Amino acid sequence: MDKNTAAQIIEERRVDGLSYRSLGKKYSLPIASIHRLIMGKPKKQAKIPLAAESLPEDINLLKEELRKARLKIELQDLMLDISSKELGIDLRKKHGTRRSK
Repeated sequence: MDKNTAAQIIEERRVDGLSYRSLGKKYSLPIASIHRLIMGKPKKQAKIPLAAESLPEDINLLKEELRKARLKIELQDLMLDISSKELGIDLRKKHGTRRSK
């Protein structure tokens, strides 16, 4: 649908008060398309993935921070493993346990 037709449909709805159904019949369009056009909701478009080399520098910084965060988590897990072996106590939280009263 071109811009002129869209403008015509909106104008006829505003001035003449034609229903979505009658506008759909007149222009051979589905009622949902007429409603979307008049209410100003754009149709969803597929997103185009970006190439890795065209990414801004911010994303590269975020990737580096993510790498560091994953490394930190891995080190914390290793520390918990070592301390559990040395102390003989499991220091990790057990999932599904309830609070003691």
